[in-house]
Amino acid sequence: MTSSKKNNSNRKPSATSLATPIYHRRRRDWRDDQYLIEEITKSLSESKEAKKNNVSCIQEFKKIATEIENEGYQSNEMAISLSIWIREQLSKLAGSLGSYDLRVHTIIIPDDISRVIQDRSNALSRFEVHNGNSFALDELFPDKKIRAFVLERVQLLHKGSLLPYLHSLVSREKASLDGESATISDLIHICEQKLKRRKLKALSNFNANETDLLVPSLSLGIEVREALSSIDTKGLVDLLKNTNLSKGTKFLSVICPDDLSDLIFHSWREVERSNIVPNLSVLRVGDFGNYLDRLIDLSKINPS
Repeated sequence: MTSSKKNNSNRKPSATSLATPIYHRRRRDWRDDQYLIEEITKSLSESKEAKKNNVSCIQEFKKIATEIENEGYQSNEMAISLSIWIREQLSKLAGSLGSYDLRVHTIIIPDDISRVIQDRSNALSRFEVHNGNSFALDELFPDKKIRAFVLERVQLLHKGSLLPYLHSLVSREKASLDGESATISDLIHICEQKLKRRKLKALSNFNANETDLLVPSLSLGIEVREALSSIDTKGLVDLLKNTNLSKGTKFLSVICPDDLSDLIFHSWREVERSNIVPNLSVLRVGDFGNYLDRLIDLSKINPS
């Protein structure tokens, strides 16, 4: 292996190399569904890879997209279902290619796309409890905006299963009685889920001078923040340095919310770019899974 290749393999993953549009990964509101569906529709017409799809499949996809557009994206459960399916395909595309560009690449549309999306919409609208009884989401959540939010959170955190989501709500409410921030709790929970899917054991750290989570197998410390002011920066740097010193971590990551504005996010990244903490990566939570995959690859190339 050449020196340059070796150096590249040892570089910590950064937000610059991992970032994809936020609405490709998760839904913040109905506008993200609109942007995503419109972008895919455009790519099916312009991408060189689009010819891998049957013309009839592309036409059927565009028909669904047109029907959604005519009805409106806001509180449209069909739009939510189609967008969830698209995000799954983009995740597979990223997994197979490492990165993708919808001006060049595209997703594969199945012959029965209409049935797939309709079945998903029906499944998301109903769930069954253990005694076999089924309940409609519109009965539990009559407000369309709340129901749309529930659908997105269920997909993001629990792969479409409602009961674990309801259980997690009760658990987080209980935790909030101890004064824990719901936003921080949510971010930590997402990080733990991403670690669990990769069979990585995480240790919760209750030392105030160290990161929130430690992943021994990757020698990784994870600090979750929902906000960071200039006043907080020194305290964060001291915490990260102390974790390096006490735990001998090879990698450190500071995880922030996906919906943090670009301006604020890049101000956070000044801590990383300053190189005060050389092994630090500052990431949005949506990029955390890709970050872990890169570290796993690095650990195979350079085992301890």
